Amino acid sequence: MKTAALALPDHFAWHRTDAGHDLCVGGMTVAQVHGQQDEFVLRILVDMGDIAPFDMAIRCEERAVAWVTQWACQRAGLLDRYATRQR
Repeated sequence: MKTAALALPDHFAWHRTDAGHDLCVGGMTVAQVHGQQDEFVLRILVDMGDIAPFDMAIRCEERAVAWVTQWACQRAGLLDRYATRQR
């Protein structure tokens, strides 16, 4: 997970929870990766403009975290605006 975290802007951070991992932007949770039976579910929580909430199952926790990290990096500006609006 350390490699994925390095690609994120400074104000983006992964936090370990009892259920898995939460990706936060400026303290606002925008995505989650949680274990569910034999797979991991990544959940996007953002509902803004061209981004809508969705869930996706992936078999590997590291791949789920990497997928969300790449997704967030590609949408960093939108996610910054979303976090600012939610505060």
